[in-house]
Amino acid sequence: MRRWFRMQRHMCCSIGEIKAVFLLTGLKTFLTTLFFLAYCRKSSEESVRERQKVVALASMKEPSLLQFYISREWLNKFNTFAEPGPISNHAFLCQHGGIPPNKYLYIDDLVVIVPQNVWEYLYNSFGGGPAVNHLYMCAICQVEIEALAKRRKTEIDTFIKLNKEFQAEEAPSVILCISMQWFREWESFVKGKDNEPPGPIDNSKIGVMKGGHIQLKQGADYGQISEETWQYLLGIYGGGPEIAVRQTVVPADPDSLHGERKIEAETRAL
Repeated sequence: MRRWFRMQRHMCCSIGEIKAVFLLTGLKTFLTTLFFLAYCRKSSEESVRERQKVVALASMKEPSLLQFYISREWLNKFNTFAEPGPISNHAFLCQHGGIPPNKYLYIDDLVVIVPQNVWEYLYNSFGGGPAVNHLYMCAICQVEIEALAKRRKTEIDTFIKLNKEFQAEEAPSVILCISMQWFREWESFVKGKDNEPPGPIDNSKIGVMKGGHIQLKQGADYGQISEETWQYLLGIYGGGPEIAVRQTVVPADPDSLHGERKIEAETRAL
């Protein structure tokens, strides 16, 4: 029993708490809990010494030839947790090693400048990285952002143009259906709300197989677009199936003065 008292002096729990753990969990779990508490205590003491070491290194008057930038997010973990994990500067870097254009204007909020001796101590203690001595806006990301903005503008302008022409038609020969679920994803992309474009057009939820053909499902959540608009979006995203509401003009009865229009739903295979 003396061993438990000696261990208890190095832990932040009372004798009563230790007895309670033993009674509630059994011997095996009891021993595991004690060792875990001792490990946490040890880790906490080590982390305090590490922070004190960093403060001491940062306070040294010896000037360093290089200054390093380190993630403020990771440094907050170092100051808060016993195990912050490897240094991760990817919080403010792009995949090309530069600063993403959308983060460049507030980069000072994302990084902390540390002297060379502090960087070397943290790097040798925790690993990770990468090392950053110079901050620059990534030209590759800038080109990609401009290309994405151009693509979005082209797609939305083309859709508006084709849809305006479609609305002007008094009797379109064919009306095609498009899933509103997919359309909303595409709309969010071209308006800049989502960074990733949608996948292929998916009309499977608005169609139903009847007589060997896919027809529009009753009560389906769909929109109507022109054949030109469908072909434009299909050329970019692919997918399907194509579901059309086609207007067929029935020949006029010779005995009647006016013909009748008959609207029927049909589909065409891709």
